[in-house]
Amino acid sequence: MKIERIALLAILVAASVGVMLYRTTVYDRPKTTVQPKFAVITGGSGPYWQAIASGVQSAARDLDAEVDVRMPDHDEDLEAQSKIITDLLGNQYDGVAVSPLDAEAQTRSINRLADHLFVVTIDSDAPLSARLGYVGASNFAAGTKCAELTKEAVPEGGMVAVLLANLSKSNMKDRKSGFAQNLIGGDDDEATSNDTYEIVDFLIDEGDSERCANQIRQVLKEHDDLACIVGLNSRHGPILLSVLKEENKLGDIKLITFDTPEETLTGVEQGHIFATIAQDPYQYGYEAIRLLTSYCNRPKEMLPPPGLESSMNIKIKVVRAEDVASFRADWQKRTQEKPIPAKPS
Repeated sequence: MKIERIALLAILVAASVGVMLYRTTVYDRPKTTVQPKFAVITGGSGPYWQAIASGVQSAARDLDAEVDVRMPDHDEDLEAQSKIITDLLGNQYDGVAVSPLDAEAQTRSINRLADHLFVVTIDSDAPLSARLGYVGASNFAAGTKCAELTKEAVPEGGMVAVLLANLSKSNMKDRKSGFAQNLIGGDDDEATSNDTYEIVDFLIDEGDSERCANQIRQVLKEHDDLACIVGLNSRHGPILLSVLKEENKLGDIKLITFDTPEETLTGVEQGHIFATIAQDPYQYGYEAIRLLTSYCNRPKEMLPPPGLESSMNIKIKVVRAEDVASFRADWQKRTQEKPIPAKPS
């Protein structure tokens, strides 16, 4: 019996050593530096991404970190963003925050970064990658809120068109799911009608504003009695206002939009847009740097396992006409940084 106990003890000790060696290998990340250096890869260079950059710069000052913001020239430019990710492999950083434009296609590249650096995702996630965390909104909840606003705007029901930038980003997929499931009911993302509402189309523009405008014109032509159009991307509010003005339909169709470019806020203020969903991209940028800095200062054994469903969900808010003045003042106060020029490589 004593021999068996000794043998069992030896096995347990060997197993413990194996686990410790495994954890050391898995968490072999950069050592803490006096001033950590981070790269931030956005999905474009427009106002939304500039707000993220402002948050990044503020956090860098507060936390004594060095940051390098890399922006593709054009929003939703997957090829340009993928090149930025690849180029970072040869650079010396302690961590990277990235907003993946195609989570599935870019997971391998993100994993290659995560072999050597701390990696978090912002705005849009790559949940199957080895990133350590995600910072942004719950996009399913945001889609659900858009559906609730649609019901409020057109309680009598009717035909609804939905605009999407793409279906390669996890945030777009989640917004679409949240919207469809709440407006139509059930858990089927492909269901398009019930007794009250009919989703006549999900219009995907792949980041091409002219294509988006033409799709809106076409859906207006095909559906004279369209009750509502919902834009799930930041670009959609200004495009909707422009096309509906051109078609003399401002005010005839209820509009629900996403994010807060100035044109969209003006549209809400003037009553042309029923309401818009405001994210907090400034806070996304700030919290991403704060999270990366905390990883640099943690013992290896205190780091989260790679790929864990770890999210820092930052609340969205609904902006209506009566909210615009206070929202605009707060936004301007928090985003005083000078715009960062596109820096593709």
